Amino acid sequence: MTPPPRLLHLLGQISRARSAFEFARASRRPGETQRARLRAILRPNADTEYGRAHGFGDIRDPATFARRVPIMRPADLQPWVERLQRGERGQGERGLLTGEAPLAYVTTTGSTGPAKYVPITASYRTEFQKTVHVAVWHLYRRFPEAFHGRVLYFVGSRRTRVAPDGLDIGAMSGFNFTELPPVVRAAYAWPYELFEVPDLATRGFLALYLAAVRDVTLIAGVFPAPIVYMLRNLVREAPRLAEHVRRGSLPDDLTLTDAQRAFFSRDLGPRPDVADRLARIPDEARNDPSRAVALAMPRLRLTYCWMTSTAGLFVPELQERLGPSVAVRDAIYAACEGWCSIPIGDDAPGGALAITSHFFEFFEVQAHDRGDLSDPRTAEQLEDGRQYYIVVTNSAGLYRYLLGDIVEVCGHHHRTPRIRFVRKAGAASDLCGEKLEEHHVTDAVGAALASLGLRATWFSLVPVTDEVTGAAGHARGGAELRYELYIELAEPAPGGAVDAFGGAVDGALRAHAQGYDFCRSGGLLGAARVRRLPAGRYDAWRQIAVAEGAAEAQLKTAHLVSCAGKVPPALRPSR
Repeated sequence: MTPPPRLLHLLGQISRARSAFEFARASRRPGETQRARLRAILRPNADTEYGRAHGFGDIRDPATFARRVPIMRPADLQPWVERLQRGERGQGERGLLTGEAPLAYVTTTGSTGPAKYVPITASYRTEFQKTVHVAVWHLYRRFPEAFHGRVLYFVGSRRTRVAPDGLDIGAMSGFNFTELPPVVRAAYAWPYELFEVPDLATRGFLALYLAAVRDVTLIAGVFPAPIVYMLRNLVREAPRLAEHVRRGSLPDDLTLTDAQRAFFSRDLGPRPDVADRLARIPDEARNDPSRAVALAMPRLRLTYCWMTSTAGLFVPELQERLGPSVAVRDAIYAACEGWCSIPIGDDAPGGALAITSHFFEFFEVQAHDRGDLSDPRTAEQLEDGRQYYIVVTNSAGLYRYLLGDIVEVCGHHHRTPRIRFVRKAGAASDLCGEKLEEHHVTDAVGAALASLGLRATWFSLVPVTDEVTGAAGHARGGAELRYELYIELAEPAPGGAVDAFGGAVDGALRAHAQGYDFCRSGGLLGAARVRRLPAGRYDAWRQIAVAEGAAEAQLKTAHLVSCAGKVPPALRPSR
C-alpha cells in the first residue's frame, strides 16, 4: 500500500534536513565553502583528458583555476559531448571531461539559439539535488499545508532521441522525474505518461482531469506561462470536465492510443462531488476568475515558478486566477548547466547562491561586454545591486562555463549573496543609441496591456529597418528604424482597445526606457507598430515544438530579439 502524500512529504522533509543544515552553516562562510567545492570538483577529474590538459591536479584556489582554465562556452563544450556520445572515454579509459561516464544527456536551448547537449553524471545529479533539497526544505517550513496533498509538476520527455552511445537525450525535468523511486512519484498528481501524450489539447484535458480528482495542494513548474494557459483552459473545459468526471470516463475524441486510453482510464471512477464543483465554474468564475481554482483544486495553497524577467509578465494574471489563498513564490534559478539559486520561500524574488552545489565565478557586465575576462569575482566579492555574468563549474564536466545569463545581487542570506535572473546575454537591441533591454520591453508591454484591460498569450519585440524617403526615423541612408511588436492576444478585445494598443505600447516604451524616449524625441526612431497574430497561432507553434522534442512546460519566451529571423517562422505575422 502506498503511503498517503502527506506522509511522503514528511519523510521527504526529514531526508532533506542534512542538506539544509549543511547550507545553513556554509552560508555564513561562502568563500571557504566555494574554495572547498572547487577542490571537490577538480580532484576526482584531475586525471581526465581535460583535467590533465589544464593541470587540475595541483589547483588549490580560484585564482590559479582562473589563470589555467579558459572560459568554456557552448561551442567549446559540444565537441567534447560529441566524443562522449560516440563512446570515447579518453586515453587509458580515464575519461574525457569527468572520471564518470554520463547517465544521460539533456537538451537546453534557452529562449533562443540551437539545441545544446549537457552530459548528466551521478555526481552532477547529487550536486543539483542539494539545491532542490535546500529550497524545498525552506518551502515546507513556510507553507506546510502545501505539502498535505499531491503536487502538479510540469515535466518534459526524458527521451526525445537516442545518442550514438545508446543513452537518452531529452529534457532535464523528465530525467529527474523518472529517476525518482516509484513511491516518491506517488506524491505527484500527474504520472510521467501524461507528458508522453503528443497532442497538447488531449494532454491539457487529461492534466485538468487529474488535477481535479487528485487533491492537489502544490503546483510546481518553471515558466509560469504554461500554468496560466492551464488555468485559462480550466474555465473553457469546465463543463466537459464535469460531465466526464461525474461518470468516471474519458471523452471519445481524445487523441490517445488504445494503450494510453487504458492507462488513464484505469484508476478513474465516478466523482459526482468533484463534478458538482466543476459544473459551478462557468457561472462563478465569470466575475471572479479565482473561483475556478477554488472549485477545481480547493486545497491548493502554493504555486512555485519563476517570477522575474520575462516570466514576470504572467505573474499578475497567475495571481488573479489563483486568488489570495494561494501563494506564489519564486522558483530555483536553474538551467541544465547549473542549478544556481536557493529561494527560501519569502516574498522577494531571487534566492541565495547555491554555494554547496557548484563553484561559481562572475564577471561585471561592463567588463565582459568590452571583452575583459581577466578579473572574475567569487561569491564573497559580489556587491549588492550590481549585475554580473554568471560562470559555473560542476561535476558534469562544465569548467568555467559561461551560462550567458546576467544576474543581479539582491541582498544576502547570512553572508551569501542572493541573486535573481535579469536577462539572457544578447537580449538587448541598439539601432541608434536607444539601448533597449528585454526588461524594458516586458515592463512596457505589460503596462500597455494592463492600461487597456488586455492580456497576451505571446509577444516579441523585433527591430525593423524599412527603406523609406523623408520619414521620421530616417537615419542610416534613408532607412526608417523602428520596432514592431508581434503579439497574440489571449481573448477577443474591443475594437477601440486594439486600435489604441499601438500608441500605448510606444508610449510605454518611452516611459520605461530613457534611451528609447530620447531616440523617439530626436526622430531617430519611428513609432513602434503592433502586428497581431490570429488566435491559436501560438498553440499551433507549441504543438510543433513538442512534436520536435521540446518540453512544453519549459518553452520560454524571448520578449526582445535582434531580428525577425530569431522569431520562429510560425510566429511571424504575414506581410
